[in-house]
Parts: sequence; structure tokens; C-alpha cells
Amino acid sequence: MPELPEVETIKKGFQKKLINKTIEKVLVKTTTLIKMSRINELLSKLPNARISDVKRRGKYIIINLNIDYKLIIHLGMSGRLEYFPATDKETSTKIFKSHEKHDHIFFFFDDNSKLVYNDVRKFGKIWFLKNKEKLPRIETLGFEPLEKEFTFDEFLKLLKNCTKNIKKLLMDQKKITGIGNIYANEILFHSRIHPLRKANLLSKDEAKLLYLNIKKILLEAIELKGTTMVDESYIDLEGNKGRYGEVVKVYGKKNGICPACGQPLEIIRIENRSTFVCPNCQR
Repeated sequence: MPELPEVETIKKGFQKKLINKTIEKVLVKTTTLIKMSRINELLSKLPNARISDVKRRGKYIIINLNIDYKLIIHLGMSGRLEYFPATDKETSTKIFKSHEKHDHIFFFFDDNSKLVYNDVRKFGKIWFLKNKEKLPRIETLGFEPLEKEFTFDEFLKLLKNCTKNIKKLLMDQKKITGIGNIYANEILFHSRIHPLRKANLLSKDEAKLLYLNIKKILLEAIELKGTTMVDESYIDLEGNKGRYGEVVKVYGKKNGICPACGQPLEIIRIENRSTFVCPNCQR
């Protein structure tokens, strides 16, 4: 599932490629991806609308328009957005005549460029809302870990009030938003903290290191434009793979060796997600 660094990368791609573009036509092949029964409204209102701004909240992409509506996209497990410039004739032919099996939604712009939403598992969601409308699942999101409001003192409060294991806290979107399985694994390894440790039992020094690594790892992943692993489908808006997968220490390392001490890594299941741990470094 795309996490904060991947969605942030896609947001930046939108800001670079799509700001001030006018939507000429929308083609929806899979209507179930459009939530709140807004398919007819979307098809009638989006043509001639211009993209004015794009923001991110947690793992959600918020596309503001010059009309009284906004698009909100959550990519689910395997959703991807790809932009095709107008000069790409080969791609244009492909989109019009023989789109990929899992291409579900097409946005055509007035300069003949295109944006395609592809989703193998179809777990993604798209909302078309009036500007005054709020999406409850966004309203309940927790701290943005890279914003100034996420201070060390606030993080300590989260830890103190949490009796769950620390990995569950890191992935709890109502507490800290944007961190998923990939980065929770990496953050905990870099912090030398076992994922099953109780959050409220971490020392202040451990908490400080964890807090710093949350910011450090996420910023490094954004710099490398996210993570594309062997079994992952993530690409950025221009079709490029994320390069953070080239530097991950433990995530996805089945039969792997700890890069710090040389001991074999263990794989445990936490909330049905694979968690990669060095039993020596993360006691």
C-alpha cells in the first residue's frame, strides 16, 4: 500500500504536471471506485473544471478544482496514477484503443494529455465532494509526522497513553497518519526497538530516537521518491519506480541477515502483517 512518502511523491507530481490543466472528459470503466453514489455528478461536473491545487492528508490525495467541488483519492493496496503527456503518441494510441486490463478511470485534459487510474485489486477509493463537505475518515486522522505540530512532547503523550505494542501505534492512522508496514519496519529497526514492545514502557531516550527516526526515514524516502519492492506495484506519476527499496535495511528481507550484526532476521506477524526483526539488535 502506498504510504506517506509515495503519496507525497505523487502529490508533488500533480503539482508539477497538472496544476491549471482543464479536464475535458472523464471516462469511468469501474463505477464502484467512485464512492457516495457520486458517479453521475462527477461525469457532469468535471468536464471544463480546472485543477487549482493538490494537497495530501495522510495517504489521501486532495485535488482542488476551480468549481465548488474537490476530488479525494485513496490508492488502497495497489492503486496507481500515471500521467501521459500529449506528445506521447504511442501511449495515446494505447489509451484510446487498447487500455490495460486494470485501467479503470481516465482523465483527458484539453491539451491532449491524460491521467489514468490503474488498480489491480480495486481497493482504491475516489470521492467527488462539494468543498464544504468533509470526509469523516480524513477528519479523524492523527498527526502529520513531518509537520511542526508533531512535536516530541506530543509524541511522548501518545506513547504514555498507549498500552499497545509500538508497531501498532506507529501504524494507527488516528494517532500518526501516513506510516504503514514498510516504514514502521524500517523506523523500528533504525531505533533498535522490538515491534512488540509496549509503547508506554519505552524510555525517554528510546522515545527520542524513535521520534527522530520517524522524521528521518520518511524524509529520506520522499527524497528517493518512495519505495517500490519486487512484489509492489507503486510508481510515481511519470511511471518511475521509487528508489528507497534499494536502501531498506530489513523490510521484505525474507531469509535476510541483519546489516548491523550479521544475525538472521526473524519474521513475525503483527495484525496479519509481516514484520522483520533482528532479535539481537531489537530486543
